[in-house]
Amino acid sequence: MDSWKCYISGILADRNVEDVAVVGLSDNRCVWAAKPGGLLAAISPQEVGLITGQDRKTFLLTGITVAGKKCSVIRDNLLVDEENMMDVRSKDSDSKSICIGKTPEALIFLMGKKGVHGGLLNQKVHDMIVGM
Repeated sequence: MDSWKCYISGILADRNVEDVAVVGLSDNRCVWAAKPGGLLAAISPQEVGLITGQDRKTFLLTGITVAGKKCSVIRDNLLVDEENMMDVRSKDSDSKSICIGKTPEALIFLMGKKGVHGGLLNQKVHDMIVGM
């Protein structure tokens, strides 16, 4: 448990990152680690199922929810080998970029601070995927 705490703290040390969560892709799809009290700690198994499901067309049109927050899908390469990432943007007045990366065992969610470009998060998530 301490290793996850250190991992999350290390990610949050980046001045562009506001929130982070690591969610397992096993049968229960639960949050393995997240920022204490952060929004992304509330990601549900149903949301993970939709994000990783085969029906990509529907949510490209309607968007998705991440921890109950409505989001628009900007780019979906989550199930594309060698890329394994999805970029979304929250639809509320406090619009923020969220990047989702996929490893064989988990999804990594990173939310940027207000005004942070998704490309910065994308590179960080890519590095995290390679590191896992």
